[in-house]
Amino acid sequence: MRILTIVFAALVLFVLAGLLFVGTKQPKEEGAWMPEQSRTATAYADGTMITLYNVRDWTYNEEQVLSDTWSDVTVDSTKITRTWFLIEPFSAIEAIGHTFLSFEFEDGTVLSFSVEAKREQGEEYSALKGQFREYELSYQWGTERDFVTRRLIYLDHPLRLYPLTLSQEDSQALFRSLAEETTALAEHPRFYNTLTANCTNVLAKIVNTHYPGTLPYDISWNLTGYADRYLMKEGLIEMSGSQEHTQSLRDLTPHKETVRALSLTPAEAFSASIRTLLSEPR
Repeated sequence: MRILTIVFAALVLFVLAGLLFVGTKQPKEEGAWMPEQSRTATAYADGTMITLYNVRDWTYNEEQVLSDTWSDVTVDSTKITRTWFLIEPFSAIEAIGHTFLSFEFEDGTVLSFSVEAKREQGEEYSALKGQFREYELSYQWGTERDFVTRRLIYLDHPLRLYPLTLSQEDSQALFRSLAEETTALAEHPRFYNTLTANCTNVLAKIVNTHYPGTLPYDISWNLTGYADRYLMKEGLIEMSGSQEHTQSLRDLTPHKETVRALSLTPAEAFSASIRTLLSEPR
């Protein structure tokens, strides 16, 4: 009995020591980050004009990165016409997925924003490790051509693309809020967390910070693979019949070969073309 007591006490001390270690870790500003996350995005606002720094515009095929262009982009946020929601179900487990946003402008420009776990070179993503301050939080901006083809072609993951029912004014305000938060994160790094600071609930929290009470909590904040169903329930994605039918209509995966061919076209033409592939009108 005494031996069991000693073993139990040792286990408790081990767990407490681990929690103490995790609790004292601080997010890093510098590191040997994965190439696609090697530059930190920042933003500068001059009224409605927003300059985004370190916007990624890489190109890919099935085997490799073909080009690794970064640029600084200045846009007029009042020219945003629509916000799009994308979900990448990258696991056989339905509850797991990555989500991000695209902002469409009058001139055909489409810029995407993604909340990610920032990994060092050679580091694999682990949902378990992501709960213990193993990854810094990263806000990535890029062309939609980059974000879509990286996932659909290079990583061979499914992808669904939905127009959100946000007004133009709300879309523009959301874009400005995300630009502001991008600079705030660059100045004050934070940790990613699989359940409490992930691709979906960070977006929801930003929305609720700037526009209190807009998005009620849902289990999809933690189980991100259900995020599109949540947005349908909230009326932010217009449904066409059942949730399953709506998902099938917005699925880019059956059009993978066409998307691969379109990836060779300019970024603006790419975004316009992939929307014509889907069954529902814009």
